[in-house]
This record gives sequence, C-alpha cells and structure tokens, in this order.
Amino acid sequence: MSVLWIFAAGIVIAALYILLEIRKIGTPTKGPVIDRAVRPETALLVIDMQTDFTSLPVWQSAQLEIAMENVGTAVDAARRAGKSVIAIRQVYKAGLARLLNGWFNQGRGNAGSAGIGLDPRLGLVPNIEFEKSMGDAFSEPALERYLEENRIGTLILTGLDGCHCVKNTAFGALNRGYAVRIDPKAVLAANEVEWSKVQQNLTAAGAELGATAA
Repeated sequence: MSVLWIFAAGIVIAALYILLEIRKIGTPTKGPVIDRAVRPETALLVIDMQTDFTSLPVWQSAQLEIAMENVGTAVDAARRAGKSVIAIRQVYKAGLARLLNGWFNQGRGNAGSAGIGLDPRLGLVPNIEFEKSMGDAFSEPALERYLEENRIGTLILTGLDGCHCVKNTAFGALNRGYAVRIDPKAVLAANEVEWSKVQQNLTAAGAELGATAA
C-alpha cells in the first residue's frame, strides 16, 4: 500500500471519528427508568445561559430580553414554591471536543473561556450547578444522583438552544421517565422553524409545553 493510500485512509478514519464525536455530543442519553411515585418533587433547570452563548450574534435583542425575563419569572416561581433551581453549563474539556469547538464555535464554551459562566444579567444564584460536556445534561452522572437524592421526578426546562441542548436534555429526561415541562417563551432557539418542529416532537413524546409554573 502506497504512502498516499495510507495517508488517505488516515484522513477518512479521522473524519469518521470526528463525525461520530459530533453525533455523540448531540444525541440524547438513556438510563434507568425512575419511579415517579416516589419522586414527588419538581426542579427547574436553566440550561447553558452562559455569556459565551447569550452573546452570540444569532439572537435579536428583543428575543434575548424576552427569554431572559421569562427564565427569571420561572426561577422566581420555583423559589416561591420551594423547588430546586439547577444551573447547567456546557463546558468542553476533552482535547478533541475543545479542538472542534475552537474550529466551529470560536471556542465558546471551552474550559477557561472568559464567558463560561452564567450570564450576570440573569442574576441567578442556583441551588446547585452542574457542568456537562454533551448536549444532554443527563450525560453528567452527578445530576442524576442529585435528582434521586432530592426525590425529583418532574423537570421544568429553560435556557438554550431549544433545538439542541434543551431538546436533548428533554429527551434524556423522557427516556428515564421524568415528567418534562417547557415554556417556549423561556427558551432561546436560533432556528425558529426547527424549534417549532422540535416542540411538536417533544409534545408527541410526552412533554408538556407552555407551563413552567412550579
């Protein structure tokens, strides 16, 4: 086999590996199905509302303002009801993920980025915070442990992006038997047409749309 063929084969293998990694990051996880009868509590998840992502030029200022206001309203309602408020942050730590994110997303969300923290405009002080490296927040085992320890069986999802991390976390929760509620007004989505389709798919899968009151 010539050196050229070896080089070409290496390029193909590398490309396939990168595609598999990208697919893995964007695929909802699966896990043991919970018994909601012993999980009476509700928690609010605020997903990826980090400066790195809220500062993206894809958002219109009014769109961002409305979403932040509605996230704040959901947080206030959860606080009044004594429910946990959980912040989820996307942090790319692995070498390949950091590299790909540097290529395709200007390094936003990479560990060490200046904008990796929650957007200060939210004024959010969560009960607990988790970092994830994939789209689905359930990729972080510590989240599942916290939900189990606090007997949480219902999740209210807010944040961004509706077509990616919010969607994947919702399906990850539904795969495990959680009740899922989402208010689209508290979710940012860069692609509104795709977000409309995602909402239909989530409803068909059992998520409740339009109600985030704790």
